[in-house]
Amino acid sequence: MIFKKLSKYNLIPALLIISLLIFACSDDEEVIVEPVAEAAVDAVVEVVEEVVAPQVEQVVEPAVDPIAEVVEEVVAPQMIEITDALGKPMFFDTAPTSIAAISPSATELLYAAGGKAILRDRASVYPEEVLNLPDIGSSYEPSVEGILEANPDLVIIEALTQARFINSLSAAKLNVMAIKAENLDDIKTNIRNIGTVLGTSDIAEKSIADMETRLSEAKTNDAGSVLFLISDREQNLYAATSKSYTGLIGELAGLTNAADGLEESGPYPGFALMATESILIANPDFIVTITPAPEPAPRLSQSITRIPPFAGLNAIRNNAILEGDKDIFLQSPGPRIVDAVEALANHIAGIR
Repeated sequence: MIFKKLSKYNLIPALLIISLLIFACSDDEEVIVEPVAEAAVDAVVEVVEEVVAPQVEQVVEPAVDPIAEVVEEVVAPQMIEITDALGKPMFFDTAPTSIAAISPSATELLYAAGGKAILRDRASVYPEEVLNLPDIGSSYEPSVEGILEANPDLVIIEALTQARFINSLSAAKLNVMAIKAENLDDIKTNIRNIGTVLGTSDIAEKSIADMETRLSEAKTNDAGSVLFLISDREQNLYAATSKSYTGLIGELAGLTNAADGLEESGPYPGFALMATESILIANPDFIVTITPAPEPAPRLSQSITRIPPFAGLNAIRNNAILEGDKDIFLQSPGPRIVDAVEALANHIAGIR
């Protein structure tokens, strides 16, 4: 409190002065000033505390200017803060306006969140408008010089495959944000993070809501099993594990992964070498093949039917083989996982 409690001893001089004033203002009658009783002093102190103190507080309390408060709230800069996919806290005074996205996942997450890029890696082909952007080479070996020359406000990289570029980009005073899209939560989180940084959260949330709606509608109640197969140059076959992004597509479609339990092995992340005998034992209801090589290289969906032991597989007997688009089933984890799930669900519906 601003008003301090008064001691009765502080008031005695005041009472004496009051008494003298009364004496001076009286008529010629004799006035006897008797010593002030202690009880009377206590009574006066109580009155002063109850009546005077609030008045003193009201006077000395500084007035609050509501206009000044509003101006301060509006003018004060709002720091943007997020944590990227590598756990690094990031702070922005203002939203970046020139952004380099150097992986397919980074590019597609950026556009889903309402942003645009000023350059791209060679494998970033969606949305179609990015094809007009400068190409800084492969996402595995992008031209760091090309990125530095563009001098973007923000560089978005893929956490698992491009973390090694952080030091060189950061040394050039570039702001680097890592993203990942290993699962559905990753995709949603990184769309939200980018939307927060760019100030486009409304667009980001709309993209997420659209994904959730479409995934819910695409999920089948089919209890069948699926194998996602890819081949190397030696024609070895690899199946997507349940922990992989590709395997997630089958799960979201409502299917059981026939390669469940296999440990990752071979040249493709998230895939496991699967011998012919193991495929025959799994005997999946559906097979999705992925051919990394561009056409006119033969499609795996065609060549697999020519392997004699596979003629008896349920998927082959029922013509339940889908050639998956390598971009959405393998190379570009991100928002278009919905397209992959829908493609698989439509394929199932066409057979059943």
